[in-house]
Amino acid sequence: MCWNPRYKDMFAVSYGSYEFLKQTSGLICCFTIKNPTWPEYSFTTESGVMSIDFHPNCPALIAAGCYDGTVMVFDIRQKSTNKPIYQSTVRTNKHTDPVWQVRWDADTEGKALSFYSISSDGRVTLWHLMKNKLEPEEVIKLKLVVDKEKELSDSKKEPFVYGLAGGMCFDFNKYQPDLFLVGTEEGQIHLCSKSSQQLYLETYKDHYLAVYAVKWNPYHPKTFLSCSADWTIKMWIQ
Repeated sequence: MCWNPRYKDMFAVSYGSYEFLKQTSGLICCFTIKNPTWPEYSFTTESGVMSIDFHPNCPALIAAGCYDGTVMVFDIRQKSTNKPIYQSTVRTNKHTDPVWQVRWDADTEGKALSFYSISSDGRVTLWHLMKNKLEPEEVIKLKLVVDKEKELSDSKKEPFVYGLAGGMCFDFNKYQPDLFLVGTEEGQIHLCSKSSQQLYLETYKDHYLAVYAVKWNPYHPKTFLSCSADWTIKMWIQ
């Protein structure tokens, strides 16, 4: 669910199943508080819609992420077509697992519109809205790293990378736009930077199940919250 940034009484809701064996088509509905029983706009999708986000400056645009790894952009002004104006495909390197969060890039002055997505396939991607297609740009691959202190089978204590972590959520720092947090299926939270070649600046490990949401404090640049499937909400101070 997300609220429209301009029309304060309008909100959008996405529908889809989290269960792998019970997948159906998806739905996006836009309601108003004046009439919450029937949507003003609705769009159907082939796969369940796991995440949505209104553009902060173009309130008619909705980005959506689906269970099959597809990301889409809808224009609610074109409700009669019931089709996205942009859609990722295999040819444009779509995600291969569910997309759990999408977020518009607020820093688009003088540039094409774009939005971020994160998926269980271990990728955070920035999608640029070009003239005729979505152009992907890889932000980071969430690589799994063995703990330095963990005893390995060959009796060595050296960290190494193997496979990719499942991405669940992310959030960018309001005060340092290059910094962002990523929550994973493994319960770890990684502090990353778009301007650093280092994979992770910091890793937080107090959760022991999937991290469903992370959120920076809008009034303090070094404080954030996390919510996990382990039934806990934690506050972190860097």
